[in-house]
Amino acid sequence: MTLPAALNQKAKAILLRELGPVDFARFFQQYQTGTGDYTEDRHAWLGQQTARELHREATQLAAAGLLPVPPGARIQGTPDVPAAEG
Repeated sequence: MTLPAALNQKAKAILLRELGPVDFARFFQQYQTGTGDYTEDRHAWLGQQTARELHREATQLAAAGLLPVPPGARIQGTPDVPAAEG
C-alpha cells in the first residue's frame, strides 16, 4: 500500500508529464481554496426566495423566451420550452 504523500507525489509527476507545466498548473488552480462564505453570499444574491420560487421564476422566464436554454435541455418538471434565439 502506498502512503498518501507518495501517492500524491506519483500522481503529480504523471500529471506533469502528461499535461505539461502550463496545464498542470491550470489543473491545480481549479482546486484552490477560495475565501468568503458561499452560504452568506448566496443569501445576499437570492434573498429569502425558496427553491420553489426560483423554479417558478425560471419557468416563467424560459416560457417568455428570456432565459437561454441550451439545446436539448429543459427546466426540470416543465414541458419542453424552446431555447431562446440569440
